[in-house]
Amino acid sequence: MSILKTLTTGTLAVLAMASTLSAKDFSGAELYTNEEYTYGKFEARMKMAAASGTVSSMFLYQNGSEQASAQRWVEVDIEVLGKNPNSFQSNIITGKAGAQVTSEKHHSVSPAADQGFHTYGLEWTPDYVSWTLDGKEVRRTNKGDNKNQVANLIGTQGLRFNIWSSESADWVGQFDESKLPLFQFINWVKVYKYTPGRGENGSDFTLDWTDNFDSFDSGRWSKGNWTFDGNRVDLTPNNIYSKDGMLILALTRKGQESFNGQVPQDNEPAPVSSSSVTPPPESSSSSEPFIPPMSSSSEPITAIQQVRTPQMQPKEVRGIVNAKGAHVKEINRYRVNFKY
Repeated sequence: MSILKTLTTGTLAVLAMASTLSAKDFSGAELYTNEEYTYGKFEARMKMAAASGTVSSMFLYQNGSEQASAQRWVEVDIEVLGKNPNSFQSNIITGKAGAQVTSEKHHSVSPAADQGFHTYGLEWTPDYVSWTLDGKEVRRTNKGDNKNQVANLIGTQGLRFNIWSSESADWVGQFDESKLPLFQFINWVKVYKYTPGRGENGSDFTLDWTDNFDSFDSGRWSKGNWTFDGNRVDLTPNNIYSKDGMLILALTRKGQESFNGQVPQDNEPAPVSSSSVTPPPESSSSSEPFIPPMSSSSEPITAIQQVRTPQMQPKEVRGIVNAKGAHVKEINRYRVNFKY
């Protein structure tokens, strides 16, 4: 029998799971950058999904945080909770698996997050983390605030987006499967390096790359294929699409992974895509998603350094992986109680 451990978290919980994703009735999606970053600015123009019982998100995450053996949990969240698309939840998660420190707050979104496009932003520096909506700061947490969470964001984080359904009705509302399929639309993403005082007009950030999703760049992005306890869905590459200059993440019934609808129009034109200053790895023709290994280093990484995880050859039997797709040795299964 599996050993259950209770955690408290925001965006993603933990499950060490078998590689076959066929036990659940629904399919969701997770998109993540192949690179991880130490500090930076991250923006995305999105129309989020929202129906009771669902989560539609953008977040920074250090791969492997959820493992019991990890030294620390490192995560910064933007989440639209399905029961209230008129706001989004901001959160920092630090501490360790099983003893996370969280700091959830809620911020109004108008028009509602599922009714129009908005530009969501995160800034992460050694001194603060801030959240922006349509270019306006809605929250800032400084170093020393909230149990010194900013100082505990050590190492690297990758940029991620996902759509899924939580079993915690207290957090996201009762699930209504009649609302499926649901779609999260991403018009564009911009990633900036942290360059103190050397950015445009003396700012602390310099644009590194832009993606407007005219096509899917597998050198820059990978697609998740895992699941975790407390989640009704299997995250699958089959629910991520690039169409008409839009990246689409879907939440569907199992076996109905598709998008045949019309892409919504954004009143803000998409910027021109650009390459990263550090060239991405060559695109792979394989349809299998790339799974980054967990970093074994516990030392802080200097500002603006970027860590690129190498491509791995897919295997038929992938063993046991955690919620972020990293291979694990532990056989424990973790269940999450979401704090709202």
